[in-house]
Formats: sequence, C-alpha cells, structure tokens
Amino acid sequence: MFNLAKLADLARDSSPSGRKGLIKTLTDLFVGAGDDRDEQISLLFGDIVLKVLGQLEEETRMILAKRVCHEDDAPRELMVKLAKDKISVAGPVLEHSQALTSQDLVEIASTASMAHLGAIAGRKTVDKAVTTVLVDRGDSMVLTKVAGNKGAEFEEASFLKLVEKARSDEAIQAALIKRTDLPEKAASDLVPFLSEELRARVGALGADNTLVQLLAERAATEVAARAQKLEDAREETNALIKDVINKKAKIDEAVTMFARADRTAELGMLLAKLSGLPPAAVSQLLFSTSDKPLIILCKANGVTSDAYKDILTMRARRLRLGGLELNAAIQRYSALGEEGARRSLETLKKSGATFGLKTIGDEAAQEETRPKKNVPFAASR
Repeated sequence: MFNLAKLADLARDSSPSGRKGLIKTLTDLFVGAGDDRDEQISLLFGDIVLKVLGQLEEETRMILAKRVCHEDDAPRELMVKLAKDKISVAGPVLEHSQALTSQDLVEIASTASMAHLGAIAGRKTVDKAVTTVLVDRGDSMVLTKVAGNKGAEFEEASFLKLVEKARSDEAIQAALIKRTDLPEKAASDLVPFLSEELRARVGALGADNTLVQLLAERAATEVAARAQKLEDAREETNALIKDVINKKAKIDEAVTMFARADRTAELGMLLAKLSGLPPAAVSQLLFSTSDKPLIILCKANGVTSDAYKDILTMRARRLRLGGLELNAAIQRYSALGEEGARRSLETLKKSGATFGLKTIGDEAAQEETRPKKNVPFAASR
C-alpha cells in the first residue's frame, strides 16, 4: 500500500536528491499501477511532476522520460514538456510516446533540432502532416530515416520533394527504392539518377514494385530507341552511298563524314560498293599495316588528298602513327595517279583473288607510286 506520509515528506524535501526520490516514487506508483491505475493517480502524477520538472537534473529527467514514454495514458502536458527538452530527454518520448498528438509532433518538428526530427522519424507510425514537416526541414539523416520507415505516410507532394532532395543523396535513394507506396510520378523522377547498383537492387524487389515496372518499361524503351537509331543510321548510310554511286553526292563528303565519326564499317561499305569488292574485306584494309591497297581504292574512286587526310587521321588514332609516317603516307597518296590506281584495281578484280591484296597490282602501280614531290601533311582541315 502506498504511503502518503512518505510522499508528503519527499515533497517537502527540495534538495536534488529529495526531488529525485519524489519523482522515482511517483513514477513507481504510476507505472506500477499498470492497467489498474485510475484517473486520480494519473492526475496526481502529472500535476506534481510538472510542478517540480524545472528543478530536476538532466539525469533524473532522462530516467523519467525512459520510464513513462511507453505509457499510452501518460499525462499529455507532461509528455509535451519532456518532448521539447534536450534530445537526451526528449528522444525516447518523441520516438515512442502515444500521448503526443499529431499536432504536438508538427509543432515540435517545426522548430526542434535535427536530432529531435530524427527521433520523430523513427516512430512506429508517422502521419502525413508530420512527414510533411520532416521532409521540408529534415537533413539527409532525417530524410533517410523517415523514407525508410514503413510506418510513415506521405502526401504525394512530399514524395516529390523527397525525391528531389534525394537527387544527389544515395542514402535517401536507397531508402526510397524499398517503398511500395511510391507514386508513379515520384518513381519516374527517381529512376534517372539511380546508380547501377541501386537499379540492380530494384530488380530484386519483386514485380509489384512501381520502380521495377518503370525500369522494365524504360529498358524496353531504350532498347527500341537504340534499335530505331541504328535503323535510321543504316538507312542514312545506304541513302548516302547510293547518292555517291549515282553522282548525286560527292565522295569526299561521305568519306569525311564517316572518317571523322570513326564509322569504319560505313566507310568500308562505301569503298566496297564503289569498287565492286566484298565490304568485309575492304573494311579490314582501313587498318592494315600496308596502306597500298587503301591508297589504290581511294584514288581509283576519286577521293581527294584532303578527304584522304581524314582517313589517315582515323588510321593514326588506331595504329598510333607518328607525324613522319603520316607525311610519308600522304606523299604516297599524292604520287599515285588515278589512272594507275584504276588499272591496279581492275587487275585485282579480274584475278579473282580472295582479296588478300598482298600484291594488288604492285607491278602496275610501282611506277605510279614513286614519290614525285614532298607534300606536307595536315591531320585535319
């Protein structure tokens, strides 16, 4: 049976130890009553503690907060006071007390420290009014914690703002991808800046996740776009080659475009079509050690020295050719006449060779390819 005389004695003792003893006794009475506590005990507990709360040391307030934070019917006014205290006192109350209303939490979150907001973000449930304030004011730690809280609810506007703040914060992103309530707009905004690692995590979440569906749709769209781009490029290449063959476009324009873009397959296709030779074999010539076959093909088809310099620049990047080698190559190109090149090409085609081009009419071209004058090389116009 509780001794009221002892309680009266403790109330008269205003020393720190006396106040500590009073609070301990009252808390024992309140918590110990459990489901049997009546309203009178709750009122007595709340009134007395509130009157002496300002006289209690931090350690005593911490003990008090930890003991009563799980009591659903703890006096609300007392819990609000404790929730606004230092984080060492307020933390357990903010995270666990069901006596605090949504409005209490909104008011506290609107002005409290990030540590206080972090405690609120860890509550078992956090309603939309509270998460709105947390998202508006919270730092990375708070936002990551509330985003990862399955019991937190968000307005769509708060989700969108949270995603925007997550743009450069992978910790928040990692928390967001696990949410099953992410609206489609927020998920769509989040996808573009997810790292490959986070995308891989999303893929393991299950088909009902909004992000999983969006990533699958995005991947399909990207594949289709790439395929369409390749098809468009193929059609563009075929049209350009056809125009060159039909004399509607200049060969130099096509050679320059393909060489500067390092589109070797297209360049090989162009020279092969003009020369009546296998495209795969011609493409190999672009980077063969000997440039004689390439010189003959280009010269025979009317490629000028300026356009050929673009091919040489492309070869130089791949073969790591130096300035002296490039100057020698352009001199060889200038030395070969178009007529001699055409004769060498015809000789090759009549021979029915497998396009090894190891001699490619060297006897016919030897006289033509003797250097006639020095021509300085410029890598690109």
